[in-house]
Amino acid sequence: MGEQHPAQSSTCPLDAVDRRLADTHNLWHQAEAAYFDPDGFRLAVQNAIQTLRSVTFILQRHKGAIPNFDQWYGDYVNEKHGKRGEWQVRLHADPLMRWMVEARNRIEKQGDLEAHSFVRAEIIASYLDEGPRIEIPATLFQSPRNLLRTIPAGAVGQHVRRNGVLRLQRRWVENTLPDYELLDAIAIAFGKLTELVHDAHSQIGLSPPRMIHDDAGESYDLPAMGWRFPCMIAHDLPRTADFALADGSRIEYEEKRVSKKATPADVTNFLRDLDTDPRKVMWGKYDNYRELAAGYFQMFRSVFLRDHYHISMLFLFRNMKPIKQMQIIVENTPQKYLIMRQLANEVTKTGADAAMLVGEAWMEFQKNLRLYERPADSPSRREALRADLVSKHGDPIECIAMINRDGDVSLEGTLINTGGAAFEFAHFYRAWGRPIPHSWIETSIAVMARAKTD
Repeated sequence: MGEQHPAQSSTCPLDAVDRRLADTHNLWHQAEAAYFDPDGFRLAVQNAIQTLRSVTFILQRHKGAIPNFDQWYGDYVNEKHGKRGEWQVRLHADPLMRWMVEARNRIEKQGDLEAHSFVRAEIIASYLDEGPRIEIPATLFQSPRNLLRTIPAGAVGQHVRRNGVLRLQRRWVENTLPDYELLDAIAIAFGKLTELVHDAHSQIGLSPPRMIHDDAGESYDLPAMGWRFPCMIAHDLPRTADFALADGSRIEYEEKRVSKKATPADVTNFLRDLDTDPRKVMWGKYDNYRELAAGYFQMFRSVFLRDHYHISMLFLFRNMKPIKQMQIIVENTPQKYLIMRQLANEVTKTGADAAMLVGEAWMEFQKNLRLYERPADSPSRREALRADLVSKHGDPIECIAMINRDGDVSLEGTLINTGGAAFEFAHFYRAWGRPIPHSWIETSIAVMARAKTD
């Protein structure tokens, strides 16, 4: 273990590097605050790019403090001077980092970046990006009737009109970097240089302090976040507006943090009449996620049998241990499409390697459903207690117990299935860098193909 990095201390040999990285973070937030002010945004973004680029310049000026600097980082200037070390090779191979170098040179030598603000419009009607999803030119905002004409007929169109969401999003994009929103590009580049600076401290023998969220006191896994700060993830939400196509209403959601210190009486009351002790379940040792899912589902069964209901909750795990839990409240399918995309950001922020969603659900055999019909709309539906677990590396795990409400409320036996299609967790897979299984995509495409002919 290296010694702890002295916080806010000028005794650190890389103090100037740390400050320049912090300056970039502050400028990034200035650009975020000025998103709807073109001149203010342009100034802050360009200052952020120039300041971020200076991190490596200052690091090289302090090369004497870092052992084996030329091999670790490099002393490359041009083809005739110097040689790239491990970090220079890595940064040079990254197209975004090369763009940052070129952008800084253009700002200093040629003038402003050619950034343009535009509105992106799309219709979302699936958990999958490969599902029913329509890109809409911004000019169609002038007339809702024109917008609706772009929705295809048939079962796909009916599904989109009923469950689709119109998402409008303001974006700044630079001409030479068309695939990135500008703030996101800088945040990603910031993360890459944050990793470099952390590695520089390790090279010296210092251990940078663990980052703690000021408001909630939660610790975050920087590598899992691409070395960005939590505030740099999902920063597009304030400039995004969602509308339900069914009635045109604005869809909004919020996260509320409730801090409550449980008293001994609270704990006793919660544990009352439970067959399973939640403390043993949540802090038990598990060899694999199937064991964990089965153990937790036994706890969920116990809570349901006592209360005769179970609220919808999302549990996040890291190394088989719970790190966060949230109650999820949604009123309809469009809201769930959006909230599952938003919850995927929590996976990134917390460094979770597994997630489990539990709640009551309507169940129906696929053969009894029409195209795009939800189990809740089927006359032969059945109610179930259900928990779905997905993880960074393993297959999805589904636990189901059918609910009987005829007379006394009871649960049938638990069924545990592995390897199914957990469509609603598609964006969790993206957060982990996992490809969406081909079987999920093929199923969605097949349904859409059949629906277009109906």
